[in-house]
Order: sequence, then C-alpha cells, then structure tokens
Amino acid sequence: MQLHEKVCLIVPCYNEASRLKIQEFLKSDPHIFFIFVDDGSADQTSQVLQPHCNGRLQLLKLETNVGKAEAVRRGILHFLENDFFSGIEWAGFWDADLATPLSEVAKFLHYTNLYPDVEALWGSRVFRLGSRIVRSQKRHLFGRLFATALFFLFRIGSYDTQCGAKLFRRSVIHKAFGKPFISRWIFDIEILLLLRDHEVIEYPVSSWEDVAGSKLKITHQIFRVFTDLWKIKRQYKKY
Repeated sequence: MQLHEKVCLIVPCYNEASRLKIQEFLKSDPHIFFIFVDDGSADQTSQVLQPHCNGRLQLLKLETNVGKAEAVRRGILHFLENDFFSGIEWAGFWDADLATPLSEVAKFLHYTNLYPDVEALWGSRVFRLGSRIVRSQKRHLFGRLFATALFFLFRIGSYDTQCGAKLFRRSVIHKAFGKPFISRWIFDIEILLLLRDHEVIEYPVSSWEDVAGSKLKITHQIFRVFTDLWKIKRQYKKY
C-alpha cells in the first residue's frame, strides 16, 4: 500500500546505536519524513544518524536525557515550528526499534477512509485473525491490567494506549503537546485526556513484534507506572 500524502514521524532515541535499523528508514515510503530526537544518548546514536540526515531525515539532539515524553514533545514542536514541514497534515511518533513496521503508516491513513473526521490514529496491538502480534505473555497480561486500571480511573475505553505508533492531525497537535507531560513514559494517557473531546480512533496494527533491548522493564517499573497514574489522576481531576 502506497502513501499519497506526506507524513512526519518523530522517532525518540536513547542509546539506540546498536538497534537502529537505519536502512529500514531510508528505504521506506518517500512520503514519510523523520525527525530523530537523540534524547541525551551516551552511545553513538547521533553519529549513526548524522551521515544520513538530509531534508527527509532530520536530527534533533538533546544535550541531556529528558525521557521519552519530553523527547517526543520537543520533536513534535520542532515539526510545528519548522517551515520545511508546513505542508504536512499528519505527524506523530514511532518507536525507534520499528516494533511496528513502517509499512503500517499507509494502513493507518487508509483508515481515514472509514473515519473521515478522525483527528488522531492510535496503533493498537490486538490479537486477531490476519494479524501478526509477537508479544510476551507477561507484557500482554500487564497490558490488560493497565487497560482495566485506566477504565476505572479515567473511564478510558482504549484497548491499548501504549503502542508506540501514533498519528495526529496538525489541528490537534498543539493541544496535545503544547505543555510538558507529568509522566516520562505513560504520557499517552495524558494525550487521551487532553483530546477527550476530539475524534481519536484505534487502528489494530497488522504487524507488531517485541524487540529485545527495550529501555522500559515492566517488572522494574510497575511502581513508577502506578505512581504516575495517581499523579495524572490528581492533575486531570475534571476528567
């Protein structure tokens, strides 16, 4: 499936030098533009990216590590403030490990034929016939527990808020990303709350594969995740 309009993807990177599949980005659909955000990496991430940077691939280097949420937000703001991207209607963020392949981008936008008024498209890792979702049982069970907690805390009916593949129309980007997030990792929840009055649709990705080397270790981060949920609940009381 081919893209018929330009899309800009923010790709947050932290110590990704050994995992970046740079050729996959380079050979992807020419309508896809990338802003790689090096989030204060201590390895050679920027050096791996720099030789390939041109108009279509850009590098935003942060001097210190600020976390995924702020790295994505700064990349999105760079997109909004850069005249080079002024003609692009859709932008979003995509995990650097390409757990969701770039071939899914065109399928995301094809979904707008079914939902022409949609303002944000969220990848969702749904086990279903015709899909290939390779995910550990531990991650899957944690995902279901997390989704249940979100429903009781915020009445959010999303199946999967944490898939690292999301697209937004330009018209809602500033509302979603204009202010810093509370959480460094589960900022997706804050975006959903900020866009509660907008049309947000989950797209069930046809392919997703857990890639070794993730910076987020579930068993180590459960306490922090639920602490962040409590902070978000306090901040967004009106929701």
